[in-house]
Amino acid sequence: MTSQPDASSADNQQTFRDTHQNDQNNQSQSSEAQADQSAAYNTKYAPNNGFNQFLSYFKDSLVNPHNAIAAPKYGGLMSIGVYAIIMLIIFNLGAKRMIDLFIAQSPNEFTVSVFAPIKTAIMQFSGILIISALVYILVAFTVRRTLLNDNIAFLDFTDMFGIYINISSILLLLCLILSLFVSLTSFTLMETIAFIFALSQLILNYATVMTLKDITGRFNNFYAILIAEIVPAIISLWVTSVYLQSIYGNLIGWYNQIGE
Repeated sequence: MTSQPDASSADNQQTFRDTHQNDQNNQSQSSEAQADQSAAYNTKYAPNNGFNQFLSYFKDSLVNPHNAIAAPKYGGLMSIGVYAIIMLIIFNLGAKRMIDLFIAQSPNEFTVSVFAPIKTAIMQFSGILIISALVYILVAFTVRRTLLNDNIAFLDFTDMFGIYINISSILLLLCLILSLFVSLTSFTLMETIAFIFALSQLILNYATVMTLKDITGRFNNFYAILIAEIVPAIISLWVTSVYLQSIYGNLIGWYNQIGE
């Protein structure tokens, strides 16, 4: 007679446990859904966000530059873009400040018309330097693929080269910040800015060495690096020479028209 109540009690306990377990599962699923929804609304703060990955790549490039730093997708191309933007801003700001200084000393329409083409020429020179950086990257990649017989993909190579481009960008940014607070008439401080700027450009040579030095191919590594350094320098000098000759000819012709 006592077996039936015992069986009923056991069934009730089992039902209670099942109900409790279902409640816990529902609460867990609800919490996970809320977490997923929260993550969806806060994607830009997620640690695996592309922008955060690029910032981490950029920071690691400055703290401990080496070829094995993990880069986000298109990280090298983004680094080149940052470099180009800072370069354009520097020359745009520098040209404006320089021309404004001369115009302030003689504020008239003739002075403005005389220095207008000079300002344009200064700004255009930033394009020469950006092209020079691209030439270094392309030549170094070509040397690594052909002379050193390495099958590295172009985007992977730009990620590696971008590590050192990031350092150059920081030096350019330092030049930009200093130029905002330094008078153009302060010769010593302007020399300092010029030195930092030159150092930022020398890093391109360093980047070429670093991205090629550990590769052993069918061609001697030393001469491969030498070619990767000399060819871009020759191309850059030739482009600069053609550009300066063109600017000089345009300025002479323009000033002759003013004189007439």
